[in-house]
Amino acid sequence: SGSSNLNGPGYPTTPGAYDRTYNGGNSDVAITKYDTTGKFRVYSTIIGGAGPELPHSLVVDSKNQLVIFGTTGSDNFPITAQAPQKTFKGGPAVDLSQGIDVNYDKGSDVYVCKLSFDGSNLLASTYLGGSGIDGINYDPSGPLLGLRYNYADEIRGEVLLDDLDNCYIVTSTHSTDIPTIDPNVFQSSNAGRMDGIIFKLDYSLNNILWSSYLGGSNQDAIFAIDISKDNYVVVSGGTISNDLPTNSTSIQPNFGGGRSDGFVALIS
Repeated sequence: SGSSNLNGPGYPTTPGAYDRTYNGGNSDVAITKYDTTGKFRVYSTIIGGAGPELPHSLVVDSKNQLVIFGTTGSDNFPITAQAPQKTFKGGPAVDLSQGIDVNYDKGSDVYVCKLSFDGSNLLASTYLGGSGIDGINYDPSGPLLGLRYNYADEIRGEVLLDDLDNCYIVTSTHSTDIPTIDPNVFQSSNAGRMDGIIFKLDYSLNNILWSSYLGGSNQDAIFAIDISKDNYVVVSGGTISNDLPTNSTSIQPNFGGGRSDGFVALIS
């Protein structure tokens, strides 16, 4: 499958696809699946609301259903009845005009959704976010500051499924009010300007199993995730914080200086 941001009407959709209409807001998500030769479109659909949307990462589950993670600035993004978060919370405006040229005038939330194997139905869809900017690696003080180095660094992050099709999402957040569900989670609050955030949802996307911040007092972002063979969660990203949580056995327990450091973390 391929994903893209769609900036106007006319994208080639297929009969029977979930949504064949451009929804506005400067950018919608476009999802197209090809056969193994790349010559035939199996399905092609649009997903979005009246505001801007971008796809960040996608993965196929054990039933060949497509799971998509991204950001939305729409208060009417298509959300399904059993979603754990039905309401768009938005945040401050995000100006990405000097980067990927999609602006979130009402702020941004994360979304995660699941398409049927033939692209005809939206099986599950939910917002994930708080009252701040969610899902975007963004420093409002300037486009050349923070953890943005290369094109599209604003929309790093990843979705991944485990062997039971539980869904993990890693990204960045400025919100201080994302519910962390489990009081015993390893970091229940945002420690600074921007933290990494991890969500684990069940296979249906209707229940958040746990979520946690990961970061220090400055800017932190999680870019990638993997699941080890014994079901530990491994995440990596970038940090400007000199107090990112480490432990006594860390290879490098302290910030090394310079504009930023990388980090990797192993989580139960």
